[in-house]
Amino acid sequence: MSNGTSVRRDASKMTEWDPALYWYARAVGRMQQRPETDPTSWVFQGCIHGVPPTVTVRNDAFNQCPHGGWFFLPWHRGYLWYFERIIRAAIREIAAEEHITPDPSTSWALPYWNYALDAPTRTRPTSFTSRALPAAFRSPRMPARSGGTDLTLDNPLFLRDDLDPPDEEFWAAPYRAKGKNSAFETNIYRDINPFTAMSETIFAATKSRPRVQPTFGSEITYTDMPHFQPAFGDLENAPHNQVHGGVGGWMGRVESSPRDPIFWLHHANLDRLWSGWLDKGNHNPDHTSWLDHEFIFFDEGGQEQRPSCTAVLNNAGDYSYESLTDGVGTRPLFVPPPGAPQAGRRVLATVGNPRQLLDVREPTTVEPSGVEGAMRSVAASDEPQTNLILTVHGVHTNMPPGTPFHVFLNGPTGDLDPEGPYFVGWISFFGMAGAGGHDASYDVTEQVQRLTEQGLLPEGPLTVSIVPSIPQPATVGPKPSFESVSITSI
Repeated sequence: MSNGTSVRRDASKMTEWDPALYWYARAVGRMQQRPETDPTSWVFQGCIHGVPPTVTVRNDAFNQCPHGGWFFLPWHRGYLWYFERIIRAAIREIAAEEHITPDPSTSWALPYWNYALDAPTRTRPTSFTSRALPAAFRSPRMPARSGGTDLTLDNPLFLRDDLDPPDEEFWAAPYRAKGKNSAFETNIYRDINPFTAMSETIFAATKSRPRVQPTFGSEITYTDMPHFQPAFGDLENAPHNQVHGGVGGWMGRVESSPRDPIFWLHHANLDRLWSGWLDKGNHNPDHTSWLDHEFIFFDEGGQEQRPSCTAVLNNAGDYSYESLTDGVGTRPLFVPPPGAPQAGRRVLATVGNPRQLLDVREPTTVEPSGVEGAMRSVAASDEPQTNLILTVHGVHTNMPPGTPFHVFLNGPTGDLDPEGPYFVGWISFFGMAGAGGHDASYDVTEQVQRLTEQGLLPEGPLTVSIVPSIPQPATVGPKPSFESVSITSI
């Protein structure tokens, strides 16, 4: 834990209108009133991450956010740090106007959403857990003063969750996926459990080998900052992508996610997990291409700043976290094998094409035929270079579906438990809405071997099931889909 005087606290432990959340809401409201050309405005700050098609302002700092590369964590740390300063200045401005003493900005720090705080449950919770949005984000109204109980002001932290817009109306107004303000949880524990990421010992590696090196951070990209590529490290894959997809709506798209106020608490938690990972004795990269790289941000005075990655790392000394050990994950009952890039010498089976819609309420199952013998033969091989790759090709959605999807290999009917032996991995639609189709690939060699040895791989047709993590209401908006599923030996 750093020695900073500013303490970022856990929103999951706060009362609904704790002063930290109250003043955050007031400052967000102030930022939302500023013109989008103002670098300290809500729209401008969001555009630094990604630019929705409805925004006509342009700036060299826009569309910076790197996903799927090793600048993912330091860039977002700098983004949070300057945003926190802008929020603090807005609080100071409001307090001066309203003659509030002592100045609440002097002790304010950005809270974090610790969605893995509560222990996992095998059945759906019957009360709110830390995986639900904090209460201050679910209420349309807020008090007029800190400590008040009169809910008289519009709440800037609230986004509607009762919309189901068609494609052409997606950008009409910020919103969350249906029911997210009342659901008991936005994601199940399995999807946001950071245990795997927190167990890694390598920050970043190249991902060009058939068997991918698991890492805490994302792929080494040297001096490149890819806006979005699916080369995620374990932390970016889960919980980062899963939380974005679970909240859905504008939070589910790269271009708009910072316009949902929960975005900043989500990324504060990821920054906390990074601090906790380092606190365990792990190390950041020491490459000059990483340490010397510069980002573009704006301070509370609207002045452009170009801190290096090293400077951003040093900024962490300005604050500490309430805890670096709460909500850092628990060991899963079953740890899936790491994902693998698409490649191959021999396609054993493929099924699909034309494009098939994914049901947001029920499992979607396909059967690659005629592959059982060949797959079992490869799985039983002693050749160390022979791997089985399961790929879901051409994954796409027009709009965020409001849930990640689980992939299962040969789970018998009714046995689609994400903690069970047939779970392969996730499909998250964060960054995929409106973009070209992506391939989701998984190395299932060890899994098939283990299932075969334990007698858990049934005889008969091979099945691949793609299942919504939390079934969604009937909807006409999101239409997630895929082109085909293949099994490949490499």
